[in-house]
Amino acid sequence: MKLLLLILTFVMSLGVRAQFDTERIMKVGRNALYFEDYVLSIQYFNTVINSKPYLYEPYFYRGLAKFHLEDYSGAEADCTAAIERNPYFPNSYQVRGLARINMNNYAAAAEDYAVAVELEPEEKSLWHNWALCYIEQKNMEKADSVLDMMIGKWSKYADGYCMKAEIKLQQNDTVTAEAIIDKAIAADPYHVPSLSLKASMLMAHEDYVMAEKTLDEAIRLQPKSPRNIINRALCRYHQNDFRGAMRDYDLALEMDSMNFIGHYNRGLLRANVGEDNLAIEDFNFILRVDSSDMMATFNRAVLLDQTGDYRGAIRDYTTVIREYPNFLQGYQRRAIARRKIGDERGALKDEEHVLREQIAHRYGYATPTNRQKMKTRKKSEINLEEYQKLVVADNEETEKVYESEYRGKIQNREAEMKLLSPVSLAAFKIDAKMSNPHFDKGLEHLLCGENELAINEFGQSISVAPELAEAYYNRAYAYAMQKKYGEAIADLDTAVTMRPSFSQAYFNRGVLHVFIGDNDKAIPDFSKAGELGEFSAYSIIKKIQKKK
Repeated sequence: MKLLLLILTFVMSLGVRAQFDTERIMKVGRNALYFEDYVLSIQYFNTVINSKPYLYEPYFYRGLAKFHLEDYSGAEADCTAAIERNPYFPNSYQVRGLARINMNNYAAAAEDYAVAVELEPEEKSLWHNWALCYIEQKNMEKADSVLDMMIGKWSKYADGYCMKAEIKLQQNDTVTAEAIIDKAIAADPYHVPSLSLKASMLMAHEDYVMAEKTLDEAIRLQPKSPRNIINRALCRYHQNDFRGAMRDYDLALEMDSMNFIGHYNRGLLRANVGEDNLAIEDFNFILRVDSSDMMATFNRAVLLDQTGDYRGAIRDYTTVIREYPNFLQGYQRRAIARRKIGDERGALKDEEHVLREQIAHRYGYATPTNRQKMKTRKKSEINLEEYQKLVVADNEETEKVYESEYRGKIQNREAEMKLLSPVSLAAFKIDAKMSNPHFDKGLEHLLCGENELAINEFGQSISVAPELAEAYYNRAYAYAMQKKYGEAIADLDTAVTMRPSFSQAYFNRGVLHVFIGDNDKAIPDFSKAGELGEFSAYSIIKKIQKKK
């Protein structure tokens, strides 16, 4: 009896020790997460998941780490696993919602926030994101309903009023939008997004004096807002305060040297005060960033013309005319520039074209040019007649911003998009009974670049030992070298089925999916590879997400 009691006591102490170890590993993993070493934290959470797969917390925290690594597909899968184990933890829904937002799956994200709000009704950020998900789906009625409930709970929540005002603006109900934004400012006079939106509305009414005063207050509260400073410059320009406007553009571009609208407007202002060469520098910058911007191209053409670079002007006029063959002012100006360099024939041709089109327009008959459909691009869907018009900077504070406490730096290691190398059996410590001469010969052929011979040998190896996942993996590599991606992916499917922990196989299958243009299938493979230790996979996921 005493012996049995001792054995039971020993077993219980082992259980207590195992529990203690799990808690310790979770704590170390959370610390790594806190210090933004996401890859390391994943390894700790893997250990807990392998030991106790029924716990929800390690899945949640591993999903959070993947979210920070921009592995949104992996984060969604892990949060789903956490929810399956504990459907009453609101943070799992929140992180899965954010992951789905980043994958543009707003409908599913809205469902997550609906559950999260029910579980944690006092968490303001959940309501905020829930409303924005509906806005992204253009379901303004539901978004408005959520915002009404939100403002009912938090009457001083200025962001809620801002979102409601944005909805009304999208519905072209400017009167209601203005009334709502006034309520936002009354609720919180120091809320910069509300002040910025109010200023934009005043500018739309051409009340530049009040708009400038409103922006003065917004800039006082938030001095590092280039777009507010750019808009104040525009207000000053419209009040003929060119010096003040120029100071603002210079200040905004000191803060954000890559600001597109800042360079565009400063270029026009410089041209307005006769600083043509400096204006050309601004338009050169714009066209380095986006060579398809035809308004900037035309503005530069006019400036080159004015500074005596007629050939440069002709080049830019020609670029614009190719894109917009109906833009007669381009032909007129090019004709003048051509005459200045002695190209009488080209000038006459342009002038005849303009005359022909004007007559056709007056009497209503078609010509080859006005039958041609104008090309458009995202930044070129514009009225070129407004090429000298300063533009309002989109207000950065009123853009859709999703709120989350889950923030952190992203590990940004460079990784090449290439296949991992073939493997040997020794590296995987495979039982010697499974080894066979065909595998070794196949590997030799593969390393010598003899892919067809390698495929044959690995085929023989598989016939002898069909359970050898490494043979499928290596044969897939040989197929890939021959650009037989379908056969390669099929072999890697078999390899990961046989060995679910085969990280290199997931990685290479991800690479092959990228090669055939199927990024949606590549991301889950890279996610699994990263989870299993191929950490460079996370850098590739980040690159793919940026392209998407």
